[in-house]
Amino acid sequence: MKEFLWKDRLQILASCILLIIIWEILATLIDNPIYLPTVEVVLANILIIFKSEDFFINVLSSAYRTIVSFLLALISSIFLGIVSSGSSLFRNILKPVNALSTSIPTMVLVVLALIWFDKDNAPFIVGIFIVFPILYEGVLSSILGVDKNIIEMTNIYKVKKIDKLKYIYFPLIKFQVTNLLVSTFSLAFKVVIAGEVHGQPKYGIGTVIQYEKMNFNTEAIFAWIIIIAMISFALDILNKFITKKSFKWRV
Repeated sequence: MKEFLWKDRLQILASCILLIIIWEILATLIDNPIYLPTVEVVLANILIIFKSEDFFINVLSSAYRTIVSFLLALISSIFLGIVSSGSSLFRNILKPVNALSTSIPTMVLVVLALIWFDKDNAPFIVGIFIVFPILYEGVLSSILGVDKNIIEMTNIYKVKKIDKLKYIYFPLIKFQVTNLLVSTFSLAFKVVIAGEVHGQPKYGIGTVIQYEKMNFNTEAIFAWIIIIAMISFALDILNKFITKKSFKWRV
């Protein structure tokens, strides 16, 4: 098993090195940093960004918007998922709303959010609308997927509804949400940044990227892309850790 893991890691590392080599060759051939900067220049820009005074406040501002929008989407999806599982009428009412929110392109949603809300609140709205349908469907499917025999047994023994929620439904919701946790959080992080790019709040990663775009500073844009990728990679590691802890009982 360990041999396969090391083999996978070596292949991923080799792929990254190959990508960097191709990037460097193309940047040298194009010889125009506005179109494609070299790897060394981008790395130098990453260090400059890390040392800048506004780095942490920009990252923390984007993180704050992501966390708030994610938590609001999570709480509402759990509540509405539980309500929908017990009411086919409510479930059918939410179906077209859910379908609409999943079919609207992200950029269109960003534009609408900027029309309806101010630039500081638009990223929150975008994050909620993108993440909510995924979490809602996950919660609803986990509840509806409960073994009917278990439900019949609880009815025979007259188990209280609160105990059903506590010992049957909530554990299922927990594991379902855990599986979706970081993938949806990473998605929220990216769409919040997209909202910041167009909305231009005072602080945020998207605000900085838009500023660098206006100045044709492609090196800084590439540097921020790598920083975002690093944050997403850290979230992926966190996801594996949380999943491992949550599913420890299965080992």
